[in-house]
Amino acid sequence: MKVHGFSLLELCVCLLLASIVLRWGITSYQEHMQQQGLQAATVLLKQDAAYMAEYYARYQRYKQTASSWPVLPHTRYPESGAAQYDIAFGSVARNTDNGYYVLRAVDVADRLRYVELTQTGILKYCQSADGISMCRLQP
Repeated sequence: MKVHGFSLLELCVCLLLASIVLRWGITSYQEHMQQQGLQAATVLLKQDAAYMAEYYARYQRYKQTASSWPVLPHTRYPESGAAQYDIAFGSVARNTDNGYYVLRAVDVADRLRYVELTQTGILKYCQSADGISMCRLQP
């Protein structure tokens, strides 16, 4: 008599292979979503920098007062729902020259990862570890 079907061993091997492929797919998807969030936060930083250029053209300074920055149009990504990046100035206004600013988008999930943009247009992607920031410039 001939028996049709799968053995328990064949079924376990198929489930193992499926779980490996699924794990690889989930990891790739998560990396893609992180990269998308980073790119979107970078776009918002550039829009805030354009706002600051207009502000400077109007008032001949970047600071609102000696101790405060103007309110940025974009302060988080995404603008609604759970924030992935917080966007703000990278330094306090009191200790900064009138002709200089740094904008920073900080990853909410990993506060040690951030993107930085200066008034000169220098864009850096940074990661901090043990009190040391390692940055790479945008290619």
